[in-house]
Order: sequence, then structure tokens, then C-alpha cells
Amino acid sequence: MDPLQLAELLCARVCHDLSGPVGAAAAGAELFEDMAGAVDEETVSLVAEAAAGAASRLKFFRSALGPAASAPQGSAALRDLMVNYLDTLASAASPGIQLAWPAPPPHLDGEAARLLLNLVLLAKDALPRGGRITVALDQGRPRVIAYGEPAALNDEARAVLSGGQTPSGPKGAQAFFVRTLAERLGGGLVASLTSEGLSLSIGTTSPRSEVGSASPGG
Repeated sequence: MDPLQLAELLCARVCHDLSGPVGAAAAGAELFEDMAGAVDEETVSLVAEAAAGAASRLKFFRSALGPAASAPQGSAALRDLMVNYLDTLASAASPGIQLAWPAPPPHLDGEAARLLLNLVLLAKDALPRGGRITVALDQGRPRVIAYGEPAALNDEARAVLSGGQTPSGPKGAQAFFVRTLAERLGGGLVASLTSEGLSLSIGTTSPRSEVGSASPGG
């Protein structure tokens, strides 16, 4: 795939993800202007929450899509980065996505840390109605499990991962980027449906996609 096209699609993804909180902050600022100096606590809270959400998303994307850190990354800081990003997704229409990372190691290699963040993005895309994401490590390689209703990759992401299709949209570009990062770590990206949910891991076999979706429970 042309690197410039991939960069364009990833930038489109960032812009789309930031449009919600930035738009909410802008709407709150307009309300301030209309209030002619009066202070409304609800409006102040709206603007503060939207601005904090935009900052959290930008910080996450900078780490996920920027160059991999040369030094090992602390797992506690990575967990905070993921939790803060996922917290911005909660709304009246969706309960959001919870993150679980049992027994994380103290540190994670820079390349593995960046792959983990991108796997979380891919898992997030597979949970349009919220759910949970569990993080684990297999021989130092990150693995995530998405559980919700539904928990499934969209058609383009599935085709990119399983058939090597060239992406045409932001979510397909995300899948392509994750697949490339996985290959750099010496394996293919394996997407499979298990009793735990949609598993995204690094394997030595050819990547394969899930054929259904994982529903919440237990």
C-alpha cells in the first residue's frame, strides 16, 4: 500500500475520533458567549469534560500512531493511557468499554507497547455498543480480547487482515497498520472467536478472521 495513502487514512481516523469532544467544547464556548457573562455550572462542566476528552484521545493517538518509543514503557502508564482513552467513549447511548489487564509486567518493549495500543484501537472498533477489553501477554507479545454485543470486526477490517485487501477507509487502515506492526514483531495478526470473546493476537500462522460475534455474559 502507498505509505502516503495510509497516512491520509490514519489522519482521517484521528480527525473523526477527535471531532466529538472538540465539537462539544466548541458548542460549550458558544453557550458562554450567549450567556452574556453569566456562569452556568452545567456548561462549564460540559466544556471541561469535552476538552479533557479531546486531550486524552490526542495523547493516546500520539503514542499509538507515532514512532515507537526507544525505551521500555511502564505498564502502569500504558494502562492509564488506555483507560483514559476508553473512558472518553462512554455516553448516554453507550456504557463505554472497560479495560482489564491482570498481572501486567513492570515494563513493555517500545514496539510491543505501540502494538498493544493499536490492538486496543482495533478491539474498540469491534465493540460499537460497548463491552470490555482484556489485555494479556503471550511470550512478551500483546494479546487483547474484546467482549460485547456484538464483538466483531467490520467487513473491511476483516478483509484487510485475512485476505490482504488494500484498505479504503480509516478502520481498514487501522487494521492494515496493526497487521504491519505484527509482522514487524515476527508474526501475523490472528483474529479468532473464542469463548472469551474476539481474540486479537500475534501468531506464526496465516491470519484468519472471526466468523461471528461474541456476546456479553459472565
